[in-house]
Amino acid sequence: MPIDLFKGKVNDVGFIQKQLTSPVNYVYGFNSDQTIKDVTARYSKDWANVVRKGRVEPSWLDELLETYVPEPTPKDKREDALMKKAHLEKSLPTSVSDYKNHPLYALERHLLKFESIYPPNPPTLGFVRGEPVYARECVHTLHSREIWLKSARTVKLGETPYKIVKARPKWNKLTNEVIKDQPLEIFGYWQTQEYEPPVAENGIVPRNAFGNVELFKTCMLPIGTVHLQCLKNVCKRLKVDCAPAVIGFDFHGGWSHPVFDGFVICKEFEEKVIDEWNRAEDEYEKKEEERYQERVWGNWKN
Repeated sequence: MPIDLFKGKVNDVGFIQKQLTSPVNYVYGFNSDQTIKDVTARYSKDWANVVRKGRVEPSWLDELLETYVPEPTPKDKREDALMKKAHLEKSLPTSVSDYKNHPLYALERHLLKFESIYPPNPPTLGFVRGEPVYARECVHTLHSREIWLKSARTVKLGETPYKIVKARPKWNKLTNEVIKDQPLEIFGYWQTQEYEPPVAENGIVPRNAFGNVELFKTCMLPIGTVHLQCLKNVCKRLKVDCAPAVIGFDFHGGWSHPVFDGFVICKEFEEKVIDEWNRAEDEYEKKEEERYQERVWGNWKN
């Protein structure tokens, strides 16, 4: 509830708006549990332009405030809907440029490479210079199969690409050439499903074509396996099958490189491998202590 202590106004949004001498880019409400909520749309008459032009990069702001912004409650959703409704009741912008990055409306000409309108023929909210205006909710970000996999989602069987774009240049190690302008199939969220991890059988860990386990999310761990750290030598000594776990990719040197973290083994070998690792660690510590004692006594003799 907004309160103007100087003017004695309580819950009078219109009065507060009239008192503003310059555009307001950020207005946050603080809850009793120390969380915050963006309520700029309630106080800014020109909220759409504020979001487009007056603020820092949205991704940076979201990351900065992530700790303080809780999951929206039903009350939050109702409040957001009311603020949005108030701005939707205003007339549509008359300039084409005003639709670029607009929080409520979108034109097809402003879609980015990996964006598309869904459903294919959504209802129009109006027209500007003969071009249909769509709700921003109809704009969706599309991804390739590989990118969806990093979010623990796979493209459903039989789905056709919602859009085909040019892929980023790739280095061909066999020909030592850069491959350009290759077609890239991209899909929408509605064309995907949750990743179903494979099942380990006969003590063998399921792998990808490169001999690794793609473990971008914990839910991607193959059924019947465990993810352990620093156990490759132990597994090799015990002749237990293990596969490196790929948890992401790092971009350096102009190309993307896999990031490995630990190994995946079948669950039936977990206790055996850990016991052997503990035994090896104890043996290593014992040898280190013996070396230390020899060095100490050697110093006394000298």
